[in-house]
Amino acid sequence: MAISIKTALTAYRLARVLPIVPLAIGAVALVGCAKVVSDVRKTRPLTSLAGSEWGLRDTEQFIAFKTEGEVSGNGGCNNFFGSYTQEGNAITFGPLASTKKACQGKMKAEAQFLNSIQKARAFDATHLEMTLLDEGGDIVLRLQRRDWD
Repeated sequence: MAISIKTALTAYRLARVLPIVPLAIGAVALVGCAKVVSDVRKTRPLTSLAGSEWGLRDTEQFIAFKTEGEVSGNGGCNNFFGSYTQEGNAITFGPLASTKKACQGKMKAEAQFLNSIQKARAFDATHLEMTLLDEGGDIVLRLQRRDWD
């Protein structure tokens, strides 16, 4: 479909006088695309935890999954590290080792956090949220993505 020379000249003059209009239209289009991508990421299940970091909301506790089956994190007082194996949504953790600091008022929460990680046998995760489940399918931890990008 051809446009007339008069229409093309009018569009050219408008673009010179109002250069922001094409930019604004492009920005609106990009924002719309970003919203769609963001919505998909919120609901699409994750297939691999490698390279992600998850934590309990409003705490220092977190767990980071490395690419070589290694895991590290912080229980709220002490740093910990170990290994994990993931096959689909099944997950198991090897023994976890940690530093041995004593932090007043944080040790019970740390012990519960590390114990919950060790109990996990499955996970359900989207780009922003993950639930760790025990052998019976009961929830042991609900975590939020800390490194979402």
